[in-house]
Amino acid sequence: MKNLMLLIPLACLLLTSCSTEEINEPTVEQKLDTAYVFKLSKTNDWEVTTTIDPRDKSNNTFNSRKNVNSLHTHGNFGGFGGGQVSFSGTQNNGGAHGSAALEVTFGPFGTANVVLETINVVSIGNNEVIYGGQITEVLENTVMFPTPPGFPIPSCDTYELGSYVYFAVKDNGQGNNAPSDQYSPILINICNEIPSIETYIPWTLIGFNDVESSKDKIKVND
Repeated sequence: MKNLMLLIPLACLLLTSCSTEEINEPTVEQKLDTAYVFKLSKTNDWEVTTTIDPRDKSNNTFNSRKNVNSLHTHGNFGGFGGGQVSFSGTQNNGGAHGSAALEVTFGPFGTANVVLETINVVSIGNNEVIYGGQITEVLENTVMFPTPPGFPIPSCDTYELGSYVYFAVKDNGQGNNAPSDQYSPILINICNEIPSIETYIPWTLIGFNDVESSKDKIKVND
């Protein structure tokens, strides 16, 4: 009987612990932010490839080279299935500086025409750079991204003021005989800034597409 009396409080303690965990778990999930990763297919159709939590680095196997003391990139190119991008960004000891204009149509998901303020310019080697910007002006936004089953609804419209956009570009050299400059066929849209953006997506494994015109140029100085 004495042993039974000792077991009763222990059982109550275990039940209380389980109950507390069940209550706290949804609270944690609500704090997670969802990023939309859109990939342009070979037929110029947009595909939602995945949605991921930027704080989850468990699947990141790509080791990048950090940006040096001074890094600058700029360019004007057609890409993303008919979109147009004009950007200029510098990263140095004083931080990130620059701006970009992005106009792109995501097929049935709508069109975005926005102005970005530079927040990241990160080198990943081989004249390849990741550019990140925060939306400071919205000229057009009809984009409606679907939320995959089982994922939380984003805490913002990913093309509203204050949201973030990331893309990667590659400088293949200058001159008439140089190969076409290139861009990564993915765009990342998210409500909050992503720390260590260079490890967020294995950019070089995804590959790069040629810009749409031989007159389009991308320049990287590091």
